[in-house]
Amino acid sequence: MAAASAGSFDELAESYDRYRIGYADDVYDALAENGVRAGADVLDVGCGTGLVLEELHRRGCTVTGADPSEPMLARARRRVPGAAFVLARAESLPFADATFDAATCAQAFHWVDQGRALAEMARVVRPGGTIAIWWKSLMRGDPTRLLREESARDVGLEPLPEIVTEKFDVLEDSPLVDRRLRVIPWIVRMRAGDYLGYERSRARARDAYGPQLERYYARLAERLGPPDAELSLAYLHLLFIARVPSA
Repeated sequence: MAAASAGSFDELAESYDRYRIGYADDVYDALAENGVRAGADVLDVGCGTGLVLEELHRRGCTVTGADPSEPMLARARRRVPGAAFVLARAESLPFADATFDAATCAQAFHWVDQGRALAEMARVVRPGGTIAIWWKSLMRGDPTRLLREESARDVGLEPLPEIVTEKFDVLEDSPLVDRRLRVIPWIVRMRAGDYLGYERSRARARDAYGPQLERYYARLAERLGPPDAELSLAYLHLLFIARVPSA
């Protein structure tokens, strides 16, 4: 997927902040097992409104967030006042070599120039430090995912594939060492109205569905049912963890 422009996420900052959920505790436990724990100095690349920073800070990490969208960063500053923030793209991080113990990137790596971004993350992490990149997507067969796909077809659209079906060869071919992939399930309960808000924060749907977007949202709202209806969402996280080679 082509790199997104910085401004393309500005208008989504409010819905991100209100409706986006975080990630399973098991993801953060896996990070802790790999050095991203209390006392670590961690950079979160593409930090958005600060969901990852908030949890890492709660767990005792010193955290810095980098994002190219100032409206996203404004909300992240309010969410995590104890963090540091920089307005920056993943492909050009304004830090010296070997500044951090770890770098993370959650649900954003598909929006960047992956080769350049990964090289920058590895550059700013100390030798032996951790790189962690992950996504979460609804499982195949999840009822809400099926409703989403049916709603797209109802208005003449081709449903979007989940991010985790895309190939990220740069991770497999990188010079990083101790490369591992973890698959982590997660069940989330959410009201239908909140899920519709979450759906409105999806830049991929906005960009792909164009003039049919509002028709899609309206059809999805009908299929989801009353705003207070409770949904059970079955997610999978794909967590890539590796280390920067020691000097």
